[in-house]
Amino acid sequence: MTGIGAGRGEPTGARRGHPTGAGRGHPTGAGRGQRGTVSVEAALLVPVLVLVAALTAAGWRLWWAGSQVQAAAQSAARSASQAPTPQRGHELAVAVATSGLDTAGLHCADASITDDVGALGRQAGAMGGVSVTVTCTVDLSDLLVPGLPGSITVTRGSTESIDVFSRRSR
Repeated sequence: MTGIGAGRGEPTGARRGHPTGAGRGHPTGAGRGQRGTVSVEAALLVPVLVLVAALTAAGWRLWWAGSQVQAAAQSAARSASQAPTPQRGHELAVAVATSGLDTAGLHCADASITDDVGALGRQAGAMGGVSVTVTCTVDLSDLLVPGLPGSITVTRGSTESIDVFSRRSR
């Protein structure tokens, strides 16, 4: 054995105050001078975890809103494509899209539904399509994430072919 403390029944470097930090009660030196580090680590880590959770919630809310707006647009376009007249197609598109958003529980701060149902005015046998676009402003202000806007607008659209063999009135 060589080194300080060698030959006195203590391993090399195990003296109190030695640069390795080993001392009585702490054979490896672990825990010496570590008081309060858990509090400091928690104080640094908790805000980061809260921010990650809030950003995850914002991402989920935008994904969910986008999928619900897309579903409403698809349902509205499908319903409008089966209407006998352009006027009825427009009425169906608005009613079905509004109902789809309400049923999903999506509360839009500002919602708009636009459609192109002009192809329904053509004679039976003529090909064409019906398009519906649904726009919803999703509120994010309750998430309290720094730098995140208070709301984001989600827009989705869908087009359906009209039934060529349906009876359409002009």
